[in-house]
Amino acid sequence: MRRMKRAVKLHYGEKWVEIELPEKQILAIVYPKKIHGVPDEIAEIERSLDNPIGHKGLSALSRKGKNTVIICDDYTRPTPTDKILPILLNRLNDVGISDENIKILIAAGTHRYMSVDEIKRKVGKEVMKRIEVMNHYWKDEKMLVGLGKTPLGTPISVNKHVIDADIKIGVGNIIPHCVGGWGGGAKIIQPGVCGAETTDYTHWLSAKFFIKDLLGIAENPIRIEIEEIARKVGLDFIINTVLNSQMEIVRVVSGDFVEAHREGVKVARQVYGVEVPAKAKIVVCDSYPCDVDLWQAIKAIYAAELVVEKGGTIVLITPCWEGVSSEHPTWLDYGFRPYDEIKKLVEAGKITDLIASADLAIIGRMINEKAKVILCSAGISEAETQKLNFDYAKTPQEAINKVFIAYSPKDKIVVLRGAAELLPII
Repeated sequence: MRRMKRAVKLHYGEKWVEIELPEKQILAIVYPKKIHGVPDEIAEIERSLDNPIGHKGLSALSRKGKNTVIICDDYTRPTPTDKILPILLNRLNDVGISDENIKILIAAGTHRYMSVDEIKRKVGKEVMKRIEVMNHYWKDEKMLVGLGKTPLGTPISVNKHVIDADIKIGVGNIIPHCVGGWGGGAKIIQPGVCGAETTDYTHWLSAKFFIKDLLGIAENPIRIEIEEIARKVGLDFIINTVLNSQMEIVRVVSGDFVEAHREGVKVARQVYGVEVPAKAKIVVCDSYPCDVDLWQAIKAIYAAELVVEKGGTIVLITPCWEGVSSEHPTWLDYGFRPYDEIKKLVEAGKITDLIASADLAIIGRMINEKAKVILCSAGISEAETQKLNFDYAKTPQEAINKVFIAYSPKDKIVVLRGAAELLPII
């Protein structure tokens, strides 16, 4: 008897692709909830600054000095920085801090640096005219200052413009995150404006844990370490947004980088926490909007792992126009392998990029113990896919057809649309 098929759309960059799935096997199709944005985004930003959480506000900050650095996240994050910055700058002017005393630093983490045009789109043309805006040149040792180590032994090196500033303000966005539990908060410091050695240690620390112990957990071990680093650096104040799937502001939280962040997480969980009836043998997902390269798109696999059954398959459909990762070639050198194998390579000095090694170990553990991955991406070749230890599919439907060969018609399918920013909850 012929099975009834259902056409299902998935994000592919700003476009859509369509796949056909057996109707009776579909357990759930989930995506970020349709939560309305606030009616007046500017008013919401103003309201947040008027009501800082766990903090006395910008006026109190101005007593620390005048030299101010505003740290903003980069092209990989959807934070509406261009809307926040003009309001923040005017508020700082109002408490006696002039534009000449303010610098804006793009928190690149260990991502590629942003072009002038990208920065202009990120912060807005008017802000570019008013304030000096800089990339965080994390590869340049001369731009970093050492601050010792955390109690867990993480070496702290930070952009010198942050250290030199009297006032340090972070601007970011709160979404589920595979290492820090959630984006936003102290992540603007680590990895945002730290050196590679600091990010190496915190990411490699995460390799010891399972995905379920990190993703969506507001106070997971890595988040606590990140906040310890931000405390040593002296992060004074944050402004964090929570956005819906249309990139509209749902809530803005400002104030203390821990207290305000936790209030934002409560709202973000309502937006991105999606209920799934049960785990499934087959999980099909896209990585929108994190699809510029696999370094970003891999977040979708972390979400999918929470709902895939042991012995199952994850199908990732994502464009990755910039390939695997220009900054972390180690992924292609070694591929995703079990933790013990990666650990030996690290201890032998064969892998020195600990940031990359953490994902190699976490995803490698999953592939070895739980579920395989089929990748369909125009930006990643078949040879590269095989080096990663993923299975290759040229088209989305080819990926689906490969799955059907391996599984029973009774096996269920879960579809995660926009999976890189989802927190699936059983």
